[in-house]
Amino acid sequence: MRADEVYEAIRHQKIIVILRGVRGDKIVDIANALHAGGIRLMEITCNTAGAAQMIAKLAKEMAGKMIIGAGTVITKALCEEVINAGAEYIVAPDVNPAVIEYGLSRGVAFLPGAATATEVLTAARAGARMVKIFPAAALGADYIRQLGGPIDNIDFVAVGGVRLDNVDEFIAAGCVAIGIGGAVIRSGFVEGCDWAQITQAARRYEEKVAEVTAGK
Repeated sequence: MRADEVYEAIRHQKIIVILRGVRGDKIVDIANALHAGGIRLMEITCNTAGAAQMIAKLAKEMAGKMIIGAGTVITKALCEEVINAGAEYIVAPDVNPAVIEYGLSRGVAFLPGAATATEVLTAARAGARMVKIFPAAALGADYIRQLGGPIDNIDFVAVGGVRLDNVDEFIAAGCVAIGIGGAVIRSGFVEGCDWAQITQAARRYEEKVAEVTAGK
């Protein structure tokens, strides 16, 4: 999938589910549970053991069903590894122009993590078209709204502390999408192989986002 298609999918789907510290033998079950709940974008963080192998497995098993990305990509070497494994988008916690430029040169969408106007604009100058605002809840929806006033040519994705009860605040602040993790991928659900609970949690977020964005 081309980078512009991935950006459009993020704008349309509006939810990225972030998986960190999960076991590889459960990854496809988790993906299927999320898919059943309406999720189409899934990110495996690179500080998860075996992340590249999981991405490769998901790229094969979920082809045509989900768009698989890699998160916590902080070096060019990691970026190269996960792209080779099949990641279709890259997410970072920081703004590293060299890593951004490398990812974009490989034809994948790139979402660097930023918290300030300087960081957002540095990412934009490196070619980023979409930025992860992190940590979103700590910064606050009003901060993000004000940040978007003078910087209206970059799409914001809110990540960090986004919950069912504050989704509407971040959407209203101008974020085109949200990233969520533990709120859906709870350790108890995974350890107990309770895939139905993951599906239900995912569906609640899908329904909430649909309600908030209805008519927009």
